[in-house]
Parts: sequence; C-alpha cells; structure tokens
Amino acid sequence: MKRTIKNKKGSYTVFITIAFSAVLIMVIAVISAAGERAIGSTAQHFGRLWGRSILAEYDRTLKDRYGLFGFYGNELLVEEKLDFYAEYSTDGKDYIEYSGSKCSLGGKSLAEKDVFKAQLKEIALSGQKPQPLFKETEPESSPDTQHRQGRINSQRIIQSLPSKGRRGGPGIAGLIEMIKEGTPVSSLISETAHNIYAFRFFRHRFTEAELGDTFFNCEIEYIISGRFSDEGAAKSVENDLLLLRNGMNLVYLYSCDEKRRAVAAAAEAATPGPAAVVTQALIMETWAFLEAKNDIKILCDNKPVRFMKYDENWAVSLENVISLLFSEEEDEDGGSAERVGYIRPEKMEGMEYEDYLRIIFGIVPEEIRLLRMMDLIQINMKYLYCGPFLLKDYYTGLEFSFRVNGRTYEFNEDY
Repeated sequence: MKRTIKNKKGSYTVFITIAFSAVLIMVIAVISAAGERAIGSTAQHFGRLWGRSILAEYDRTLKDRYGLFGFYGNELLVEEKLDFYAEYSTDGKDYIEYSGSKCSLGGKSLAEKDVFKAQLKEIALSGQKPQPLFKETEPESSPDTQHRQGRINSQRIIQSLPSKGRRGGPGIAGLIEMIKEGTPVSSLISETAHNIYAFRFFRHRFTEAELGDTFFNCEIEYIISGRFSDEGAAKSVENDLLLLRNGMNLVYLYSCDEKRRAVAAAAEAATPGPAAVVTQALIMETWAFLEAKNDIKILCDNKPVRFMKYDENWAVSLENVISLLFSEEEDEDGGSAERVGYIRPEKMEGMEYEDYLRIIFGIVPEEIRLLRMMDLIQINMKYLYCGPFLLKDYYTGLEFSFRVNGRTYEFNEDY
C-alpha cells in the first residue's frame, strides 16, 4: 500500500500564487478602468472645447449689425474642423485612438423660424443696438450691381430669400372689428420682441436713428407689405392706413349725434323720400373716406392724427362732401385735399406715422414678420458685406459625436 505524503509548504505556495494573481488582475483592472475613465473625462473636456471653438467663429459683422450669433459652415466643413482639433489634441498620445467625428446642423440654422425668434427675444431684452454698416465696395452678387435703387427685380435674389415671396399682410378689417368691440388703442401697439427688434434694427421712411446704409429705405414697410421696392412698399402701407383711417372715421361719424343728424338732413334735402337712407349711407362713407385721405397726407408729412377723433380733430367739412357729390362747381375753400396738400384740423394731435406702423406691424402674421425680417438681413448683408451671403448657411449651434478607444461621445453645443 502506497503512502501519500502531504507537502504543506507546496500547498501554501500554490495558494499564495493564485491569490497574488487574482490581486494582480484586480490591480490591472482598476488601473485600466481608471485610465479609461481618465481618457473619457479628457474626451468630454476636449469635446466641449472643440464644439465651443466652432461657436467662437461667429460672424462679427452679422453680430455687430443685427445682434445675431451665427457661424458660417456646413456639416462636412464642421467635421473637418473637429477632426483637425482632435488630431492636434491627441497628437503623440499613443493610448488614445481617435476614430473620427460626425456632425449634424439640423434645426440650428438662423433661417429656422424658432431659432431666429429665440435670438430676437434675447437681443430685444438685452437692449443691444445696431452698429451701422456703410457700403465701400460692390459685392459681386449684390441685389443691385450698379447702385442702390430701392428695388429688386432679380428672381434669383427673390427666390433665395427666406420668405421666397410668401404672401401675407395685415388684416385691417379684423383690426377695425377689434376696436369696435372695445379693444383699447394702447394694447394695439405691441411691445413684443418682434416689434422692439424691428423698429430698432430696421428703418422706415421717417426713421431718424443712424442705421448706416440699407438697400431699402422703407424696410418696415417691406415687412408689412412684402413689396420689393420702396415705392411699392410705401404705397401698399398707405393703402392699409387709408383703410384703417376710413374705418375709424366711420366709427366716429356714427357715434357723433351732431354729424349724424347733419348728414340725415343733407340726404333728405338731396334725395327726399325713401332714397334718403341710401344717400345718407353714401354721404357718411364719402365723408369718412375724404377725411381718411386727408389723414394719410398728414401722416405722410410726419404729423400726428388722433386715432379716436373728437370734433376738433376733424378736418373735412360736410359742405366739401356735398359739393363733391352733388355739385359740378369747384370748392373755393380748397376742401379737396387732392388740390391743396391737406386740410389742417383745428387741433392736430395724436399718433404719428411710426405709431400707426407699429399697430399694423403687430397684426401681420408672426411667421410672415419673421421671414421678412430674415429677408432684409440677407439683402443688406449681400449688398453691404458679402455678395454670396445666405442666412441659411449660418448656424447657432451644432450636434456632434466622435469615437475614442471604441467609445462614442456625444455633444450638443449652442450659443
């Protein structure tokens, strides 16, 4: 019978070897995990740094003139810049394996309505003012390659605009109904970010603030009308004002007992019997319209017209109206504003042209307002700064990812 001899010393050696190996494996794992964690932390730090480096390349001219943060680029160009920053940061570090980046700029363009709207709000609240630009040289692809004419005829330019000729304007009839229902005038002059921004960064025909050179002189009028000429935009706004003033004058005439009785008497004298009712309506409408035409001439002389009139603010007499409708003779006192400029009322007070513009501007659909403000920025930047300028090529942020040591890191950076 064979006798088994137990070697306690050898058993202890095997046990210690196994235990040491386990501890060594744990130490290596801890060191490896710590290294990966350190590499991950470094990758996160560098990723944010690279993204913010892209944001730091914002267009200074766009920022100074219109307050907008935006960097020029596209996804391929941004990826090339990220790879350049990554290669520079990881150069000589053999323990870091960089596998390239992927970038998305979707929903980050300044031509996106929500993005543009958010920036307008920040600019309006910050109180930032424009730094004027002045034309020095003619960009190759400017809206007018000879000189500023306040008119765009090129379909190439029009079709490249953010609005792309979208139609839409103020609903004057709806505005008048709101007033009839008791909406106070003070609430009609909107102090939204759109309104504040527009009247701070764009001009109208009587703007006195120094805004430098602009392609259009009637920029606010363009936002309201969408007409691609100063003349067309100004005329369109005058027509809107005429409708507004005509409606408000009718409201006044029907609320004034003295004038209503005078019109009824004149109608009965001109067309006795049942026809007097129709004649009365004709006289009221004609009187309101003539007064409205006179109001527009006053406003276009940059003088005030009271929104809700009293008797002392009324200019055109009933005699002028009767003479126009029923007499073939010329009115000797110059009642026709067509011949003498305009008739001054006894008391000239109230709101001026810009105040009326603010009311009409506020009832233009929001989307149309935003798009046409984008149009003006693009047109002026083409005209004054860079011929190929397109607002859609400027971005306010980026989403990107890259792989380091087989792990993907994702980032979303915005101004």
